Amino acid sequence: MNGAELDASVVILSYDRVHLLERTLRAALGDDVAGQVRHEIIVVDNHPDRLAEALVAELAAHSGRRLRYLHDARRNISIVRNLGIKAAHGRYVAFIDDDEAPQPGWLNELVACLDRTGADAAFGPKLPEFEAGAPPAWDPEAWNFTCDFREPPDTELVMFGRLRRRGKGLGSGNAIFRVATCLQGPEPFSVAFGDANGEDTHLLFRLALEGRRFVWCPTAIVREYMERTRSTPGYILTRMKRGSQHYATCRIATSPTPTLTRLKITALGMAQWAVHALLFAGSGEWLGERSYRHRIGMAKGLGKLTWRAPIGFIDERAA
Repeated sequence: MNGAELDASVVILSYDRVHLLERTLRAALGDDVAGQVRHEIIVVDNHPDRLAEALVAELAAHSGRRLRYLHDARRNISIVRNLGIKAAHGRYVAFIDDDEAPQPGWLNELVACLDRTGADAAFGPKLPEFEAGAPPAWDPEAWNFTCDFREPPDTELVMFGRLRRRGKGLGSGNAIFRVATCLQGPEPFSVAFGDANGEDTHLLFRLALEGRRFVWCPTAIVREYMERTRSTPGYILTRMKRGSQHYATCRIATSPTPTLTRLKITALGMAQWAVHALLFAGSGEWLGERSYRHRIGMAKGLGKLTWRAPIGFIDERAA
């Protein structure tokens, strides 16, 4: 780490979604995103062909902002996250995904939240924006595409309680961390959990068990772009199952009593799958495609029962 010269460093990872990364960067470079927060933006490209390099160079030349490009071709998201952290000059590091566009005041609100509360990490809502122009008919409120805890500002998010309230789990997308208490050491994000996007869940469990404080920042909003391939029932079922696998794997890995935790997660997965299977049959959901509520519930239960299986990345182009 090169010292706390800035208030915040914004780290954005990119693989093959350069068409969406441009949307993210242009929004992040907007005059109304950071206010008076002294910050930099670091793009870490994880594609072997350095797909984002030309875009970052062009925007850096025309924006006049602190915008840097880094590259590592090894397909492991923890490696590139850690690379961005190592290069960061800010006392806080904020992460935003390459399919998310920050809204006005985004970085200013996150920094102010940590300054005000003294918390170790803060998280904001992720609201969907659909390529199709509207949510799919089977989820008209877009709840399965939304991460919003709907809590007042500065609400503390407690491990195993509000950390996964209403089925919503936190991650590193739209999150800011205090470097001194959360991101120290050579491997803040475990490389062992970086080959399938479970690295942020593992970090959050570990930090919570260390007593770090997480808070909710409802005014720090990003808009996540949902391409048509990501708004299909098949994609959502896969995503929910995989998220449940990550939860189980990381919960067991960080538990002081892993054997007992495995038993609890297995029991929870069986109950979740069985209850939703009965409701799926009894509600008539199987008769059509107007609702996927219980199919999603079964996918989450199945994820907890198959946490030992290889997880891997979702091939979004195939989805």
